[in-house]
Amino acid sequence: MNEKLQNLLELVRRTAWQAGDLAADAAYGAGQMAEDLLSSAKLRVQAATVEGDINRKLMEIGEMVYATHTGSPTESQELLSKLQEIDALKARLADINDALGRQPQFPVCPTCGAAVRESDVFCRECGGKL
Repeated sequence: MNEKLQNLLELVRRTAWQAGDLAADAAYGAGQMAEDLLSSAKLRVQAATVEGDINRKLMEIGEMVYATHTGSPTESQELLSKLQEIDALKARLADINDALGRQPQFPVCPTCGAAVRESDVFCRECGGKL
């Protein structure tokens, strides 16, 4: 009888050990998923911030263009600087979207990243074949 009891206790011990291992693996997996979700959420916040920055810069450019239209010309270097800031922000947004696995909402040139039309055969910016 003692031997049967010892075998039963050994079986219970092994089963408990295996259950503990499974629980640890499940906890690790849940932790990894939570970390991935947090990382993704941070990237989405960054993307929203950059999109807001782009919209503000576009509004500033619009105001400059309208000021020129109403007789208060804007320095072309200042306008060019704003456009370059937008280019840098759009490149940063593309990197963030790439990290998130988002696809561009419009076709882009594989060489320079400029927006292209679906009917284009060559890029209008760099001349690269599409």
